[in-house]
Amino acid sequence: MERGRARIGLIVTLGVAAFGLAACQPYRMPPRSGPPAAVTCPPPGLAALEGRPEAVLAGLTLARPHRIIHPGDAVTMDYAPDRVNFEIDESGTIAAVRCY
Repeated sequence: MERGRARIGLIVTLGVAAFGLAACQPYRMPPRSGPPAAVTCPPPGLAALEGRPEAVLAGLTLARPHRIIHPGDAVTMDYAPDRVNFEIDESGTIAAVRCY
């Protein structure tokens, strides 16, 4: 009876140790299929809006994420390389078109 308990204890201990070692292995991402998509940001033509009034943005339809940033606006610091940011100056003019 004593040997049986010792064996079960050893099996359980080895199982826990094996599980612990397996949990420590780094996760490897599966390989991507195809080349990475090239992101052109800002999209062609949008940089030409710098120096124009903010009102021109009302007529645009953008297929990508964007935000309009006014002076004093709270802006999150999360990085989104495909997001277009229109920075407006104090006079209501588009001061910069950047991606971040």
